[in-house]
Amino acid sequence: MNNHKLPALLPETSAFPFITPGKEGSLMVKILPVIFALLFSTVFCTCVRAQETVTLEMLQEQAAASAINVLTARQQLDAAKLELDAYGFGLKPRLDLVANFPNYFRTSSEVSQDDGTVAFREVELNNSFVGLFASQQIASTGGTISLESRLQRTDNFVQDNKFYNGSPLRLTYRQPILAFNALKWDRKLLPLQVTVNERELTAARAGAALEATDRFFDLVSADQERRIAEVNKAANEQLYTVAQERYELGKINRGDLVQLRLELTSAEQNLLRARRLVGAASAAIYRLLGKAYDMILLRPELPETEVKTNIDTKRALSLMQHRRPEILAAQQQTLEAEREEDRVRRDLGPRIDVEAGFGFVRNDEELSPIYSDPKNERILSVNLTLPILDWGERKALTKRAASARDLAEEVARRTELELGTELVQLLEQWKTVQEELRLATQIKDLATERFEISKESYELGAIPLSQLTLAQQARDQNTRAYASTLRAYWFTYAQLARLTLWDFINDKPLGD
Repeated sequence: MNNHKLPALLPETSAFPFITPGKEGSLMVKILPVIFALLFSTVFCTCVRAQETVTLEMLQEQAAASAINVLTARQQLDAAKLELDAYGFGLKPRLDLVANFPNYFRTSSEVSQDDGTVAFREVELNNSFVGLFASQQIASTGGTISLESRLQRTDNFVQDNKFYNGSPLRLTYRQPILAFNALKWDRKLLPLQVTVNERELTAARAGAALEATDRFFDLVSADQERRIAEVNKAANEQLYTVAQERYELGKINRGDLVQLRLELTSAEQNLLRARRLVGAASAAIYRLLGKAYDMILLRPELPETEVKTNIDTKRALSLMQHRRPEILAAQQQTLEAEREEDRVRRDLGPRIDVEAGFGFVRNDEELSPIYSDPKNERILSVNLTLPILDWGERKALTKRAASARDLAEEVARRTELELGTELVQLLEQWKTVQEELRLATQIKDLATERFEISKESYELGAIPLSQLTLAQQARDQNTRAYASTLRAYWFTYAQLARLTLWDFINDKPLGD
């Protein structure tokens, strides 16, 4: 967002041509102390409260980097990426060492005799085991390939002997058929979750920029009130000085003098209130950025008052559909509902588990024959599970999962519809607010010019005080209206950027 320094809503100080040739010299004497007092007050206040200039673009960038919602979204994105990495690592070969030694126990156990009686015998064994296992999961089928080598030694201390039982090498493949394959679904859902979190981070940044826009124009409004109050105070001080002189000359009545004194007192009160509002607005901005408020007041620099780009409705809708996280998250929820439907149907349905393997195995009193002369080993196992009677459990749960999937699809459709409606409404508002800002700028300038003319006319005695007061009120009112329209202008643009996640000024995605 490009920012250019614009003229302030009202000038910081105002030099009004109250002193004209031919006026009484004593008038100059009365005005000069007021001017010096104003200058001293300005310098003194500047020394007491430091100020820092802030632009809308600067505040948006800082909020997009440090707002708490952005930090939360970034952490969630990191967590999703780590979960996806863990899934990828889980599909790589795994190697585990399993050992159990010593495994010593001494006890007595019952032994059935040939005549049916029971005898108790002392048992003292040390049964140790060590194995090395390598495994590889296959995501597409849900099967597992494993390669293992293991050795078991049993020491019988009662009989004073030992035995070895080992498998130097065994290759096994286990494959469930018709079973739920979680790995296959995770391969679809986990990358999608990362994409959703990436877009949520971009959306959080756009939301922080939108909040920063709101806080910035809170500061603009407060600073505007300060400027109005300072100008009014300076003007009323000078007008009151002039009125005192004219009252002494009998040119105005006591009521006009009291009215001007009232206006001066009100301006002083308004200035105090405006400075308090500036402090509150500055503190709110510091809170948004996660910084401590150190009593440094912020001074807003107004942004450029025109976005030199046309926002096409069809293109904006396309950007929203492809970039908003809510739409992608709704699609993700639909996919998760389909996953649950598939799980229920397969977990409660027929299942076949196949296990096949071959290798070498041997047991002996010595260790060397296990590795030098092992025997062949073959494994083939097929397990069938076929539900016969479940009283309608599978049907009910499958129907419930299908209902959840239908709801997720409808939520996805409604989400896209609601966002599209909001975007179209904002685009209509954008067209209107641009024209409103153009007219508000003209009205503000005309109201300011009218006040300057009325002030000079009052100094010359051409108009009554009531007309000057009305002109001043009109200037203040239209200055506030201009700031309000400027706020609506930039807030609407920030909403459009948030809804489409697109920087229309630079014509690029937000965050790039």
